[in-house]
Amino acid sequence: MGLLGFLPNLWSSVPPLLVLEHTYQGQNISWTVPAQSGQYQAPVAGLTVSAWTVTPGAPVSGPQPPDRVVRFYVAGRLKPKLLCLVDVRYFPQNGAWEPYYRMDEHMYFAHRGHRWVPLTFMNGVPALVTATPIGFANASGYYQGFSFSRTTGPITLVGWTVTRENAGTLPAP
Repeated sequence: MGLLGFLPNLWSSVPPLLVLEHTYQGQNISWTVPAQSGQYQAPVAGLTVSAWTVTPGAPVSGPQPPDRVVRFYVAGRLKPKLLCLVDVRYFPQNGAWEPYYRMDEHMYFAHRGHRWVPLTFMNGVPALVTATPIGFANASGYYQGFSFSRTTGPITLVGWTVTRENAGTLPAP
């Protein structure tokens, strides 16, 4: 799935799934990720930051919303590359459904000898994405938010996709 056909964020009436936040040169940057399935371009092209913080989207009333997966893409040499997946699941809280989050890094491993070795390297260092949770996980392992960064350098998000998926169908990390 290419990112050339990203659609602008046109669904302002759809409750936000999550908000990406970062402080850049003294300014607070907030990018809203809607719950509507689709492909989206980053609102500011070429913005490179050290880390992003995922903060909660809006609570939803009524029946439990379906699980969603947000795939974040970063700039690559020839085309955008998948950085990580954020699994979003709604849990009951104060009479509404609150979104909670879990990050799954997109990382390939190979079994060499008697251990697993990462295949994605940058300058000889495994290119890992680290997540720092906000608060404690609920009983299902989801957080109310987290910050994520790369171990090998800054992040230039080019866009993301939102899909309705059950986390159980995602490949195991």
